[in-house]
Amino acid sequence: MKVLKRVTEHEVTVGGEQHSGWLPQDATRPLRTPVRTLLFNIEIQFDGYGYLLCYASNDGEVYGDTWHETLAEAESVAIEKFGVSNEQWLDLTNNSNDHT
Repeated sequence: MKVLKRVTEHEVTVGGEQHSGWLPQDATRPLRTPVRTLLFNIEIQFDGYGYLLCYASNDGEVYGDTWHETLAEAESVAIEKFGVSNEQWLDLTNNSNDHT
């Protein structure tokens, strides 16, 4: 895979979700998940067919990826999910020393 764009140590607030699963009758509703601010490393990679938006928190607790047909789609999800602006990306498309 070829890394096209990268943002390092981007602050993201996670948590605050309300419990959404089934609960027994008269059960106490669990508290919202704790709100935390974490540093994330985020990349957009090209896999030969589409674009992967890969993310991982520095503490290793939150990580994952999403697949997109276009680079613009991956960038749009990065804005929506992580608040990454277009100006924050380090463009690696012309860097011959990319590590995948």
